[in-house]
Amino acid sequence: MPSGQFVRGSRRPQSTASASTSAHNGSDLPPYEPPSHPMNDAGKLALANITNNNADVRKYEDHLAKSATYLREAVGAINDTLFARKSQLASRIEKRRGRGETEKGEGEAELEEYVNKLNGDVTHLTEEIEAALRQVIDYRAEVQGDKKVLDSVVDQVHKRKPRRERPSRKRKAAQRASNDSDEEMGGVDDEPEEAEAAEAEDETPLTGVREALSKARESRAREYRATSAYDRYASNNEYIAFKKMWHDAQHPEDQVPLPDASTWFDNQGRPIWDGAPAGDEDLIIEREVQDLTCKLTLRPFKEPYANHKCPHVFERTAIMEYLREQGGKAQCPVCNQELRIKDLYLDELTLRKVKRAARAARQGEEDRSSNADPDEQMDESVLVGESTQLRSGRASSSRIKQDDSE
Repeated sequence: MPSGQFVRGSRRPQSTASASTSAHNGSDLPPYEPPSHPMNDAGKLALANITNNNADVRKYEDHLAKSATYLREAVGAINDTLFARKSQLASRIEKRRGRGETEKGEGEAELEEYVNKLNGDVTHLTEEIEAALRQVIDYRAEVQGDKKVLDSVVDQVHKRKPRRERPSRKRKAAQRASNDSDEEMGGVDDEPEEAEAAEAEDETPLTGVREALSKARESRAREYRATSAYDRYASNNEYIAFKKMWHDAQHPEDQVPLPDASTWFDNQGRPIWDGAPAGDEDLIIEREVQDLTCKLTLRPFKEPYANHKCPHVFERTAIMEYLREQGGKAQCPVCNQELRIKDLYLDELTLRKVKRAARAARQGEEDRSSNADPDEQMDESVLVGESTQLRSGRASSSRIKQDDSE
């Protein structure tokens, strides 16, 4: 018997030609026969190893994680570009009005047309990126669900007991003839009731591994589809990071709070793009200058690190040294939440704000030392450079995590 497979009856898959010939001749396929015996030990071991040797699964999960990161960086970059061009146009309009001019110049008209087109393109691309991110999240949920599905199938296979060997049709016919002969001679050869019950139990068809896996995956998929968009996405760390990045790129100068996650999707699970915090008074209260200094070093961030346990951010070297001194696990220096080194990650959003604040400071110094028009010095290369630095910082954080975990 082949390792890891069930022994089946005489039914075999037919090719299209043989199936059509069979239908043409009017002959029927032999009746379906279920698996005749549970999987042997070698097959059970091979099936269990599928869940244990999951190097390919980890590689796939790494690709999905990278995809989510690239999508998040993309939505930040394109919205950064749009904001920069809008700011450039607003500055030209303000200067023209300051000079008392009412007519638009040719350059301003061309820039306005470009900004309007760019706004439509960025809006469309943002929607496509958001949809792609939700698909990545669905793929990751499927991978994680498959692990549980495989474990349940392995458990089901291990609980199967060997079936009683059933006599062939010829043996059954010979046995019936022998019983009839015994009855004519006055003998009685009835089977015990326990044997009859056991034989009846053996008649229950076995479920093949493929069938069990298919049913378990379908059940898991139904459960996932039944969950709300909030549970699937709005509570997902990747989606939350995406929303923060997109929101920050739209409001880089104003500390406008991100709308509550409960407002991100409508009742049909569709994303809501124009959600905004309610009430101007709330905006005034919540719009406060963000502190871009580390609570441990009391210095401006260079490599801000956040964590999955609490909202506090620290300088990488400071929080790493703090946790190492405590054996790799300690309470947050600000709150009572327990932190571990593996909970830390590069906070790309805070890093964006640090870089933006540094650029604004440099620009202010240049404006005070010269009369150059800052709008004419804008260039997308700044945005590209920032994205490259983010990737470099993320690679550095990955190496640090790997070293600390070892």
